[in-house]
Amino acid sequence: MNKHRKLPSGITPEDLEVSATLSDLSSLLNVLKFLKSKNLTSLLDCGCGYGGLTMYVANYLGVHEVYGIDVDEERLSKAHQKGVSVYRVDLNGEKIPASDESFDLVSSFGVLEHLIYFDNFFRESFRVLRKGGYLLISMPNLGSYINRIALLFGFQPRDVEISRMISNQGFLPRYGGTWTGHIHSATLRAIKQVISKYGFNIIKTGGAKSPYVKSRLIKFLDYLFSSPSLSRRFIILAQKPME
Repeated sequence: MNKHRKLPSGITPEDLEVSATLSDLSSLLNVLKFLKSKNLTSLLDCGCGYGGLTMYVANYLGVHEVYGIDVDEERLSKAHQKGVSVYRVDLNGEKIPASDESFDLVSSFGVLEHLIYFDNFFRESFRVLRKGGYLLISMPNLGSYINRIALLFGFQPRDVEISRMISNQGFLPRYGGTWTGHIHSATLRAIKQVISKYGFNIIKTGGAKSPYVKSRLIKFLDYLFSSPSLSRRFIILAQKPME
């Protein structure tokens, strides 16, 4: 990471360190522009981390009621210092501590890949969203061009880790790195089907670039394979029906 990189207002280096979404903020803004005119008043960020991205989204959209959940106490403490009302919740199975139809927007920027299954997250998100509310997620794409290349040559997809102790678990050369806790990923087709099964309507999909990349070759490939079904990550905006 470039230590001299100018960060967006409210974003700290530790926010950037743990958020792949922040490494390609322009892709997220393409979706946030759609929401800016929706007069949203409340936001729940699932996996709020240190809170920088949570507050950036809230400020961009003009949201005043900002809540965040995470499992890391240190991150929750720092998110709270930035203005996020925080709760410790394990989305693998715990309920979100909010009443039905409490929020206009539920976001998740890099949580799903840490969960064993996604059912509890989508079920709880649908419950706490108001009718007409929005669900915004960003996550690694199991069907990305780089994972397809990896599987073609017998390598492990980077975002399906099988060990906490070993860094390079059969990944492509120079594509290993430290353990990140990414145990689960999905293709765009699969996640859209699951989102729809939990009652949401898909509004927008978009591709996102590889996080933390300096290689010109990878940047070119990201541009070449920028469609959501092939991109390194994807962003999905869905809506809970009005009725």
